[in-house]
Amino acid sequence: MATPVFGFQWHLTNRCMQRCRHCYQETYDDGPEVCLEGAKRLADAVFGSLDGHRVSINLTGGEPLLLDWLPDLVAHLHTFDQLEELSILSNGLHAERVLDRLSGFERLAWLKLSVESGLHATNDAVRGKGHLAQVERNLDRMRAAGRRGLVAMITLGRYNLDSIETSAAFACDHGFSGVIFERFVPLGRGRAMAGQALGPRDWAIAVQRIAALAGIEADPASDAWLPYKAFWLHMQEGPLRIEGARCNLGRESMALMPDGAVLPCRRLPMPAGRLPAEPFDQVRDRLADWAPERIAGRLRGDLCGLCGLPDCAGCRAMALAVGGDALGDDPACPLLIEP
Repeated sequence: MATPVFGFQWHLTNRCMQRCRHCYQETYDDGPEVCLEGAKRLADAVFGSLDGHRVSINLTGGEPLLLDWLPDLVAHLHTFDQLEELSILSNGLHAERVLDRLSGFERLAWLKLSVESGLHATNDAVRGKGHLAQVERNLDRMRAAGRRGLVAMITLGRYNLDSIETSAAFACDHGFSGVIFERFVPLGRGRAMAGQALGPRDWAIAVQRIAALAGIEADPASDAWLPYKAFWLHMQEGPLRIEGARCNLGRESMALMPDGAVLPCRRLPMPAGRLPAEPFDQVRDRLADWAPERIAGRLRGDLCGLCGLPDCAGCRAMALAVGGDALGDDPACPLLIEP
């Protein structure tokens, strides 16, 4: 039997030098931020309850490279045998003194850089004037931090739907190892551009265009493609290869916030508990209630409540952000496309 993997996104800080239009944060100060010792205690609480698991962590923020103690936390995480892989998500702007101390960690696999397009005008309309040019200038230094290379993180909305191919070409030309495409969920600051969230036809087009980059003809409304809510386009060697990601809500994932609050997903702001104030095993039991197989019988709506497709419960974050009901229909599901 395969060893289970617990994968989570750890938001270490709300601090960030950018004010991206689509950001899901409400504030950008260091109010709930933990210190290094507090972060170590959170790590101890998580790993202490995960015997028999491999653990994969995405360290993010805000902007995690603003934290001078980030390399010390990475070193502490490397003391746990269960740690399989670390990634750091960054806006790619600066913090050289931290980057220089991150190279050489064996299980720091990827540095994931948030960009929105390979077109400067499209990217900078969301992330701020000059962002993409600064990222390009920083790539060599950034590349040294991740053992397996750089990955571009692209949040898809109507604002960048037409630049999918251009963005993939940009990543190839600049030596990225891959591109991850996710959907924009209008939360926090991003609520002001809720009209840019992808509808069902938009998402179907995105799936087809991403698949086509890997030489695959996709039917977004088929059982084979419906469960996927994000895609990783691999570029390491040979032809482009696509990997789909299902919703990973449940007992084996979470978002850990700067103040220790645990969410089922960063885009689903419905707390399941707080660490280290309560045992992590209890928090995981609450997270388990969000797993697709458990939530299926509680779903409402004319689509998700009746669908019954295994391993798919729609996107609960989109249902809440767009429709106001975390158990309602996923408003971007291709099955909603009218003939």
